[in-house]
Amino acid sequence: MELYSKYIEDDSFLSWVYNPTPETTGFWQDYILKNPKEKEIIYALKEILGNIKPEDVKLSEKEKEEIFIKLLTKIDSKKKPSKVFNLYKRAYKYVAILILAIIGVNVFINKGFKNSNDFNFDPISEISLDSVVNANTQLIFGSAEPLLLDEKKSLIEYTRQGNIIINEKDTISVDTENEGKILLFNKLIVPFGKRSKVILSDGSIVHLNAGTKFIFPKKFKSNDRTVFLSGEAFFEVASNKEKPFIVKTIEDKVSVEVLGTKFNVSAYPIDSDILTVLTEGKVVVSEKNIFRTQKTILKPGQLATWNKNNESIDVEDVNTDNYTLWTSGLLYFESESIINIVRKIERFYNVKIVFENLPDAKNINVSGKLDLNDKIEQTLENLTITTEFKFEIINDKKYVLK
Repeated sequence: MELYSKYIEDDSFLSWVYNPTPETTGFWQDYILKNPKEKEIIYALKEILGNIKPEDVKLSEKEKEEIFIKLLTKIDSKKKPSKVFNLYKRAYKYVAILILAIIGVNVFINKGFKNSNDFNFDPISEISLDSVVNANTQLIFGSAEPLLLDEKKSLIEYTRQGNIIINEKDTISVDTENEGKILLFNKLIVPFGKRSKVILSDGSIVHLNAGTKFIFPKKFKSNDRTVFLSGEAFFEVASNKEKPFIVKTIEDKVSVEVLGTKFNVSAYPIDSDILTVLTEGKVVVSEKNIFRTQKTILKPGQLATWNKNNESIDVEDVNTDNYTLWTSGLLYFESESIINIVRKIERFYNVKIVFENLPDAKNINVSGKLDLNDKIEQTLENLTITTEFKFEIINDKKYVLK
C-alpha cells in the first residue's frame, strides 16, 4: 500500500489520471524524468486507476462474477515476481475491496460457483488453433472430422428441420443424439483464396471472406443468437426481437449486437483495427473490459473502428461500398493504404505480394476499384494503372510490386 498511497492521495496525480491537461501531463512527465526508478510504478498505477472509477461500474450479475474471478486470478498468480507485478497484485487486492464494497458479496454467497463451466467454455479460443492455409474449405460438426469443400465459393444451408444442404445439392443429416441436451457448435474455416456463404437455422445469411473462421451453433437455443468470428463477414440478420444476434470477435473485448439488420465486420488477427460497417438497421458495438462496457450505436452509413493498440472506438460516415462489395468480388477503395489493399488481394487469391524498392509504401494511399473476379495477373495489372507501380511474377504464388 505504501508504494502507491502517496499517489492515490495526491489530487494532482488523480487529476492527471482522470482529467489530464497539458499542465498536469507536463508536470508528471517532468516528475518521471527526475524519478526514473518510479516510472514503471507510476504508469502501472495510472492504468489500474484509469479503469476503476466507481461511477463507471454498472454491471450485470454475471459480469460481477467474472470481475471477482479475474481479480482473484491476478491476486493468486505467482508469475512475474517483479516490483511492478507486486504493485499490480497489491493494487488489485485494493481494487477487489473497492469493487466488493460497491456491488456487495451476496451474489457470490447466493450463487457460489455453480456456473463455473460458463467461464471455461470459450469457443473463440478454439479459432486460433485452426489454419486457413488448407486448400479446402472445412466444415466441422462438433468434434467430428472436417467435411472438405473444394469449390472456390461454397454455400451451406442449415434448415429449420435440422438438415444441412451443401451447395444446393448434397443433404446431410447430423447426429441428433445430444439434441436438446447441449448447445453444439460447428466451425467453418474458409482458407485464403476462397469464400463461403452460410444460411443459419434462423434464416440469417452470413457471407464469409477469405481467411475467415466462423463458429456457430447448429440451432440457436438460448436467449440470444451468439456466433464467433475471426476474419471478415457480411451479415444479413433475420429479425427476432426476442433473441438479439451477437457477433463476438477474435478480440474478446469487442462484440456487435443486433436484432435484425445488415452489417460487415472485419476482424483479422493480423490487422490493427476491427471494423464494423452498417448498411441497414441498427447495431451496437460493445467494448468490454473488466470494469465497464462501452456501447456505441451505429446508424446506416457509419463505420466503427476499434484500434487494438489504443483500445478505443472511433465512428465516421463512409461509403459502405468500400467495405461490403467484396461479397460480389469487387474491391473499392478511397484514399486507402496500399498495404491494406495488397493484404486484401493476398487473402482473396491466396498469394504473396512483396514490395521492392518502395520504402515508403506504408505512407502511400490510393483510390480506385478492382474486379477480383479477374485472374490475379489482370488484377495486379489494373492496380499498377491506378498506382503507377509495376509488378513482376515470381511464380504462381508470389508477385513483386515495385
